[in-house]
Amino acid sequence: MPDTPFRFKIAVATNDGQTIDGHFGTCESFAIYQFDADSLERLESRPAATVEGIEKNAARAAQLDDCHLLYVASIGGPAAAKVIKHGIHPLRDQNGSPITATLERLQAVLKGSPPPWMAKLMGREPARSLKAVSGGDA
Repeated sequence: MPDTPFRFKIAVATNDGQTIDGHFGTCESFAIYQFDADSLERLESRPAATVEGIEKNAARAAQLDDCHLLYVASIGGPAAAKVIKHGIHPLRDQNGSPITATLERLQAVLKGSPPPWMAKLMGREPARSLKAVSGGDA
């Protein structure tokens, strides 16, 4: 077991910097946070890549390749595939939820029994029977 707890790095598609209100392909920026069960830290705001054409989503996924998770208001199938190819787990929240409150809910999940995909990232044995965390579909 590692000496320090695993910390997730998450990108949040946002237009206002406060809520999950951005579509992956058109958001203005990505708010980058790092968290574990006990701490939450905003690291930076990254302007979203503005590459034109078919490779725009690939460029946006590449700019987030140091993240484990991505929260968006919406994302299309081909873009989600590009994100997943970079090892990033996409989550959707179409309600315009506040970023901090959403991440605090994820922290609560970490304190209990995280779903298998989260437990695997953390290097923990997943529990047998769990429900989805995202509150929406991914």
